[in-house]
Amino acid sequence: MNKHTTWLAILSLLASLAQAQQAPESEWRQANRRVAEFPRGHADVLKWEQQQAVAAVPTVTNVAPLRIGQLAEGVRLAWQAHPELARSLNQLGAEQTELLATGQWQALSLTQLRRVEDAAELIEIAHGSRKVLLAAVAATQAQPYQHQILKAAEAASELGERMAKTGNWSQLQAAQRQLIHLDAQQQWQRDQYAVAQNEMAVLKTMQQWARTTPRSLQLPTALPELPVTPLSEQAMQSRLAQVRDTLPQREKVTALPNAEMAYRAYRTAHALASKQQQIQTLKQFVYDETVLRYNGMLMNTWELLDEARALAEARVRAINAIRDFWLAEADLQLVLLGGQPESFVTLAAGSGDSPAAAGH
Repeated sequence: MNKHTTWLAILSLLASLAQAQQAPESEWRQANRRVAEFPRGHADVLKWEQQQAVAAVPTVTNVAPLRIGQLAEGVRLAWQAHPELARSLNQLGAEQTELLATGQWQALSLTQLRRVEDAAELIEIAHGSRKVLLAAVAATQAQPYQHQILKAAEAASELGERMAKTGNWSQLQAAQRQLIHLDAQQQWQRDQYAVAQNEMAVLKTMQQWARTTPRSLQLPTALPELPVTPLSEQAMQSRLAQVRDTLPQREKVTALPNAEMAYRAYRTAHALASKQQQIQTLKQFVYDETVLRYNGMLMNTWELLDEARALAEARVRAINAIRDFWLAEADLQLVLLGGQPESFVTLAAGSGDSPAAAGH
């Protein structure tokens, strides 16, 4: 039995469950035993489909992928793309270079940094490459959940169409499900484009884009975890005072408002990401309870599909919220070295946040 036939069989089974109000109890039990093959309901169906899809896609091995296991590796690769900065890196020293690459910018020696030739360019490349990588990792990390949103909407649409054809549903109800499916298809296309767009930005940053043979990317599987306790305002002000002492008079004037805006974005992004993680936890609880009740025939197919989609959407939003925090953190770190971002992060809601808008 191929994938398409199996999926249609599962949809047929779900349709029979939705119409089974007039069926004898024995038929309910028989249908429930068949559903038990997927004990977590639609989630297991999606997992099975993803495994089959992965196995069916051939792997292109002509060109070795560009592997970036950590954000710091990406920063170093970006520096290597500028051989003229080798002297500046030597002046900075191994210890300070490591702090800059790993994002531990508050531990940098401001006095030593000011003595380095082209230090501003080193910082600018580290800041830019870090933000590009954060956006790319988030887009890739969210993709499996975005696919789950699409598949849940597709299942609901197909089931609604079948029920409308048999007269168990109105055309209005079927159309409403089709609209959700079409919207999910559009969002999936945006998501796939966002992944490609962010990968291109990474390759350009590493100067690996203009190649005869394109390279693929292997990025970190997930963003860094959200810190439990954000940087305090007192610590920020203390660092800012140190920075201003090393700046020319003209730059001292703009350092304070830049720091205030960067810190506000940082704290707001942290609060939003924390709240979104709480929402994700609650959505997981609701979904788990829905699966139990669905398998016990206490909730219907539509409720299961809706909660599966809602959980996946919550996971995407959590990833985007954590991404926004780290983008804001990168801007704050830049300001606390005397730099100035081109713009501050846009803290937009929704699963379809644009990485480009959020990162620049």
